[in-house]
Amino acid sequence: MRYSFVVFAFLFIGQLASAQDLPFPRRLLSLTQRFLDSAAFRDAPVAIPGDQSRVLVLFRLAERGSVIDARAIGGSEQAKAAAIAAVNTWRFKPTLVSGQPVQMQSGVLFDFSSTPVATQAPSPMSAAQISPVLSNRCFLAISKADSDALTTCRKEARSVDVNRSHTPMELLSAHDELGIALLKFGRDPRQAVDEFNRSIELAHEGLSASNGEMGLLYWHRAEGQRQLNQTPQAYADYTLAAESLAAAAQVVGGGSGCLVSHLCRKRDQAACLIA
Repeated sequence: MRYSFVVFAFLFIGQLASAQDLPFPRRLLSLTQRFLDSAAFRDAPVAIPGDQSRVLVLFRLAERGSVIDARAIGGSEQAKAAAIAAVNTWRFKPTLVSGQPVQMQSGVLFDFSSTPVATQAPSPMSAAQISPVLSNRCFLAISKADSDALTTCRKEARSVDVNRSHTPMELLSAHDELGIALLKFGRDPRQAVDEFNRSIELAHEGLSASNGEMGLLYWHRAEGQRQLNQTPQAYADYTLAAESLAAAAQVVGGGSGCLVSHLCRKRDQAACLIA
């Protein structure tokens, strides 16, 4: 599957995901020079004397445009470390699709044989090359409400767990999506909350309280707690989720405000049950 098709596939998945009762981050792929050049801030790594490495960095952006995940392939260890350090400082403007913010996945090729280090978009790649650890099988199964979604998501989470090259955000996504599948298709809120707990612990390695994705994690856990009749805990998580999404809406705009309004109604319902 070549990258031009992957772009449309990710867009299609995102549109499906937005229609679900329990929203979760949508991902879109762009491997173009135009996208790299659209960065609000982008510095190349510092040249390393005598190093001729070519390093490919695949990265994921939060909905607000900050880098939350990056993997380096090829080149010396020193060059890979320099490339990751540089990309982690990059900032992009939020990307909106049909008025909704989306995560972006992209890549950049650094050529350390030139001074300054040359930066360019990589050649077209397959979906498996873009995300060799975390696939989109679970993501798509949830979005389409497949009958075997829970089985698919269990396999995906196990696959990421045993692959030692996974990043924290890949592990977070795998277990958050498994938690959603457990809620929606497994009717197992207790295990779902365990998965969300794990995801929230991992989130602190790449997300801040003002990331909309952090708000969605708290929202997911609150839904599980509500189903377990843990109303005070659900209220606390709904509140954290509302604060996170409200902060994100100020930066990202788009449809985030609608999510906040819907979430606040859930929070207020929980407050009434506590009173």
